[in-house]
Amino acid sequence: MDLSLFHQKDLFPRFVTDKLTKVTVDYEEKYTSIKDANQTGSFYRQAGVVLLLNYKSNQEKPEYVFQLIKRSDKVSQAGDISCPGGMLHPRLDNILSHFLKLGILSMPGEKIRLTQSKDKETNYLIRLFLTTALREAWEEVGLNPFNVLFLGALPSYSLTLFARTIFPLACVTPKHFTYKLSPEVEKVLEIPLSFFFDSSNYAILNIKTSPKNDSASMKYNCIVIPDGQGGEDILWGATLKIIDNFLRIVSDDSLPSFATSRIITKVLSTNYMSSKS
Repeated sequence: MDLSLFHQKDLFPRFVTDKLTKVTVDYEEKYTSIKDANQTGSFYRQAGVVLLLNYKSNQEKPEYVFQLIKRSDKVSQAGDISCPGGMLHPRLDNILSHFLKLGILSMPGEKIRLTQSKDKETNYLIRLFLTTALREAWEEVGLNPFNVLFLGALPSYSLTLFARTIFPLACVTPKHFTYKLSPEVEKVLEIPLSFFFDSSNYAILNIKTSPKNDSASMKYNCIVIPDGQGGEDILWGATLKIIDNFLRIVSDDSLPSFATSRIITKVLSTNYMSSKS
C-alpha cells in the first residue's frame, strides 16, 4: 500500500469509505443470534465502539492517527487500550438514533450516508450501534457526537471470555477536540496509522494469571507503543483485532505479519475481570 495516503487529509476518508462500502457486515445475523440466545437464558452483551481517526496537522509530518483510550483502574480490564464505546442500551439508543442523522457530518459535496447495505435491518443496526458508540464516547472522552464523519461499519468481533460481541464503526473527527476524560479513562493515545506498518513495533504478549504459574499462560499478538516517559503501552486483544481488520481492508492485506521473537510478559491482576470500585 502507498502509505502516503495516511498523510492526505481530504483523500484518505473517501478512500476508506470506498473500501468499507465493499465490506459485508454481519450485524443482523449476530444481533438476531444473540437475541435468540438471551431468550433461552443466556446472557450475551452487545457493545458499539467507534474506531476514531483524526488528522494531526500540528506535527512534523501530518498524518491520520487512531484516537484510543487506556482504561483506568476504576473499571474492568484496567490498563487495556480500547476504542471509545460501550454497552448497548436498546431503548435509549433506539430513541437517540433517530436524532443522529440530523447532525452527523458528511464529506463535502456528498449526502449524509449512514447506510452500507441493501438490507434495511442491517442499516438500522449500523445506525443503532453508531449511536451507542458515540453516546459512550461522549461520556468517556467528551466527543461531540456531531463532530464525526461516519466512514463505514466493520465486521463484528465476539469475545468468549466476556460473553460479549463488539460492533465497530469507523469515523473521522474532522475537528480536534479537547478531551474531557471520565474516571473510567486514564488517558487518550493518538497512534499514527503508519505505526502499524513497522514490524519492529510488533511482539508476542505472554499473558499469565499468576506470576508463579507458567502453565496458566496464553500468548497473543500485540503492538508495543512507547508512552513518551520511558515506559510502554501494550495494544492487544479485541482492539488490536479491530484495527488489524480495518487496516487489512484499506491496505489490501499489506500489513506485516506478526512473526517476531520479541516476547512481553503481562500478569493479570486478580480483579482484571471486574472493576476495583
